[in-house]
This record gives sequence, C-alpha cells and structure tokens, in this order.
Amino acid sequence: MSQRVRVTFAKEGPLRWVAHLDLMRTWERAIRRAVLPLSYSQGFSPHAKIALAAPLPVGVEGTHELIDIWFDDELPLDAVAKQLTAAMPPGLSVSAVEQVADNLPSMQSALHAARYEVRFTPAALDRAALKASVHRLLALDTLDWEEQRGQKVRRYDIRATILDLEVAETDEGALALAMYLSLEQGRTGRPAQVLKALDLDAEPAAITRTAIEFAEAGSPA
Repeated sequence: MSQRVRVTFAKEGPLRWVAHLDLMRTWERAIRRAVLPLSYSQGFSPHAKIALAAPLPVGVEGTHELIDIWFDDELPLDAVAKQLTAAMPPGLSVSAVEQVADNLPSMQSALHAARYEVRFTPAALDRAALKASVHRLLALDTLDWEEQRGQKVRRYDIRATILDLEVAETDEGALALAMYLSLEQGRTGRPAQVLKALDLDAEPAAITRTAIEFAEAGSPA
C-alpha cells in the first residue's frame, strides 16, 4: 500500500543559496540515506515522486516550507520523522510530518499566497522613509513592470502580485517589512522585485518566507 506524506521543513543558512533543482536532488539523497521506500514514476526515465509546494527564490530562507513525498509502503509517521531528521544535511530541518490523501490535488494547483519577512540592519534604512515608500506603492492601482530572465523578458503588473505590505520590527528590534504576496499562477510576487519597486536605497540583511497559504479552506499553511 502506497503512502503520501506532507513534510513541513526549514531551509536556512548557506542552503538558502541552493536552487530548486539542486534542492530536489538534496531531498532525494536524504530520503535514500534515511532508508525510506521512496516511490518512483513509471516509464523509461523514472523520477522520484516528491513535490514542493512552491520553489523558494535563491537567497531566501524558509521556515515553514512544504514537500509531499510518496512511499511504496505505509510507514509510522513518527518513524518517518525520526529517520528524515537524522538524514537531513545542515540547513534542512524537519518540523512536522503528516499523512495526506493520495488523491488530494497537488499543492501547486492550490497555491494562493506567501508571507515573507524582509529584515534590515538598524542603520540601513529610516523607518519613515520605508513607510513612505510602502504607502506610495500600495496607493497605486497598477504598476507595469519588466524583468529580464535569461533571454526572455517578462512584462506584468507587479502591483497585482502584492496583497499587502507592512512595516514592522523583528523580535530583536530591527526594522522589517512584512510582505504578503500572491503565489497564484500568472501573478506570482517575488520579494526582490517588490523591493526594487519600492526604490529603496538599502539592501536587506535577510529575507525569510514564513508561510505558504492555499486557496482552499482547510488546506495546511
């Protein structure tokens, strides 16, 4: 009997610079080290049946990331959590493991939004200036945007990707910007591009994705 589990994990430290495909390979190696019966697709080129909710931009940490893993056999969840935890490389840590129905739609098809915390060093940016930039951006109905990705140019309304922005403070008292950005297909918000749209003079000290939200009520976030 096969099993589909959903793992909540963190991706932090130097591992934040690992791109999506390399992260998927890291997960596959960790599952093999954990000696868990990972399922593979059929056909001439089988691939591991693992699926992230949403790729993290390179350089961004994530504290509540989600990945679905399929196993050939049904296993106790506490054993899965223990074996995965022991096999994780530095920078990846498991915080929860739950079983989900195999016929549940993919997480990617139900994505709605993500929450980010963008932190600045105390002397890097003036609170009043940040608040003014946020107010100007949120006051716009639309903002045409263009970005280069390799040989392709993407043109879109960046304002439509921003659900909310709020100036806040971290627990340590540093200046922070809370971003609530769309993850829906065709209007995915990216923190780096939103920072450019704010036209700030300072570079952030760190960016962390703190939550992933789904469109369907009752889905995990």
